[in-house]
Parts: sequence; C-alpha cells; structure tokens
Amino acid sequence: MICHRDKDGQPLELMEWARLREDMEYRVVAEDRVAGQLVRTVWEGIDDGVRVGCMWANGISSDGENFRTVWEGYWPCTQDEATAAHRETVETVRAKQSTAVE
Repeated sequence: MICHRDKDGQPLELMEWARLREDMEYRVVAEDRVAGQLVRTVWEGIDDGVRVGCMWANGISSDGENFRTVWEGYWPCTQDEATAAHRETVETVRAKQSTAVE
C-alpha cells in the first residue's frame, strides 16, 4: 500500500501531499551548480512500504535538459541521508569534471 509522507516521514493525506508536491521551495532540499551542471535533490514523499518508495530523488541537468536520475537502486529514508547523498553526488560530478579537464 502506498503512503504519502512529509519530509519528516509523517503521513499525509493525498491532497496535502499534492499541494506540497507543487511547492518547489518545500521540495528542494539541496541544489548545487558544478561546472555548468545542476545537481538537485528533492523530496518526493512516496512510501510504497517495500523500499521506502521514493521519498527523495536526485538528478543532474546540463544546459536545461531534463534531469537524469543519479541514485539508481539507492533510496535515502531521511532528509539527512538525502542531503549526505547529495553531497556525495556533487563530489562525484566535481571529480569527473576535474578528470575531464586534465
């Protein structure tokens, strides 16, 4: 059964979840620009009861293209975990950029 949750993991009614999903200020928990790429981590708020659903998502966008997901097979359960994973993604992008420049 799918449950909708806020950033603190508290259950939400469907309409409250939908309202929060439209609020990008609420959804974005971390955002960094690295060498022309935007790395963004957002709250999704979906708990499917199997793997804590998609509570958080992380993606990279270059030059305004659609975001491509970074965390395949890894789904943070808390905002702290999502923020830490975001920092790791930023460091990975920075490392790839410095390698590409060399």
